[in-house]
Amino acid sequence: MKNNTSKKTSEKKNGFKSFFSARNTRRGITSIGVTVLLIAAVILVNVILAIVSSHRALYVDVTANRNYKLQSATVDYIADLDKDVDIYVLANEKDLENPSSTNYQYYVQANRLLHEFEYNSGHIRLHYVDLVKNPTFLSAYPNVNRSETHMMLLVCGDNYTTLDPTDVFGYDTDTYQEEGYMVVKSQHVEQSVTSAILTVTDAERVTVSILEGQDEADCSAFAARLAMNAYEVENVNLYSADPSDKSEFLIIYKPLSDIDEELYKKISDWLINGGEYGKTVLYFPNDDLDTALFPNLNALLADYGMAVDYAYIFEEDADYLIPGNNLNNSLFDYADTSFTEDLNNKSKRIIMGGERGTMPVTVLDSSIASEMLVSSDNVERFNIKTQELESVEGKLCGAAIGRKGGSSSTGANSAVVAIGSYYAVSNLYLTADTYNNAAYFINMVNVLSHKGDVSVLIEGKDPTAAELGVSSVGDISFLSILIRFIIPGLALIAGLIIWLKRRHQ
Repeated sequence: MKNNTSKKTSEKKNGFKSFFSARNTRRGITSIGVTVLLIAAVILVNVILAIVSSHRALYVDVTANRNYKLQSATVDYIADLDKDVDIYVLANEKDLENPSSTNYQYYVQANRLLHEFEYNSGHIRLHYVDLVKNPTFLSAYPNVNRSETHMMLLVCGDNYTTLDPTDVFGYDTDTYQEEGYMVVKSQHVEQSVTSAILTVTDAERVTVSILEGQDEADCSAFAARLAMNAYEVENVNLYSADPSDKSEFLIIYKPLSDIDEELYKKISDWLINGGEYGKTVLYFPNDDLDTALFPNLNALLADYGMAVDYAYIFEEDADYLIPGNNLNNSLFDYADTSFTEDLNNKSKRIIMGGERGTMPVTVLDSSIASEMLVSSDNVERFNIKTQELESVEGKLCGAAIGRKGGSSSTGANSAVVAIGSYYAVSNLYLTADTYNNAAYFINMVNVLSHKGDVSVLIEGKDPTAAELGVSSVGDISFLSILIRFIIPGLALIAGLIIWLKRRHQ
């Protein structure tokens, strides 16, 4: 009996041993172990990603214009913030990125950019508040008009401001009028949020005054861009009021009539600013009228070493002409680097001219005035009075600046800027990504505003933009030659080489 029991025990041990030593068993155990390790690795990776995602966006922006990333100027500014700012989005985050929404791509881009604000600053916190579930949230902010629709609330201490959908997005008004619903056609998230941050953090906000009273043209496109870049914009009739105390700029935009001597003196004294200087006049002449009809504005320009000619710049270099446009519109180079250092893309040029053309600006006194934007050196001057072309030597100037003063206490100058084309800051040119108008003219104001480190240059982005970056007739000619001759020729040569090799094999 004892021998039988020992025999059974031995057989059982041998059975376990053979089971664990079997190839299938070893493979099974190995598979289980690998599976457990993989599950543990997945859990670990998810934990790590959850931790990382709370501090950094976990997506890669592969768009050509980096539509889902903040520009470097914005990142630098918010990284240096020393005050806490809370951004409250007054909506559910899932609703912002609803794929069934007509404006889906714009809302997704807006939401990604808002996360970028939080990720790039230790002082910015992003929150989402569903007003349906929390209808009393805004009651803590008594100055908010609760009868209006707001998209965001930005808070810094006791200071707060709201952003409406129209502040963040540009809408197609034609669709709304015809179909009855709003369709987004552009977004200004980065500009509007940065401007709001500047507001609530009590940063210095410079005022830009737009002159009224001379039947000026509509300057709203440029005014809107200035507002997006944290400037206060006001309209002022100098016959009945003075610019605000914080005003550093006076824009005279395509006036229909001249200023009188009293206003000329008032503007001149404003520029001197009691010996402190630090003021700037931006003058966009009216090309519909002879400059001789504006003697007082001409005198103001002459005080700062400049004059505007009653003529047009007639460009003849194909590299400076606009594809599919009339000869009145042309490109201009930067004559100096005073207003280009902070531009994201210095290779893009400025487009000027419109229904007629760009009026030449002549530097009369080079000790106080200098050229800003210049044509090619293959150019002529079209005399409007005689309707004839006049040959010139060298380049013509499309914009110039004259500086005077130099306060002993601040070292600041006052300046008059003459820009020969009011179309330079029209909505058409400010929204054209192929050209540098928006960035250049906003940066010009930043440099002249004496805001120092507070100034931020923010250029808009459009996720639907599909421009080729073709900016001149010369570019078109090159592309035409490339597509019609060079590429087919290379393909033909490659085909011949392959045919010859196969023939001799």
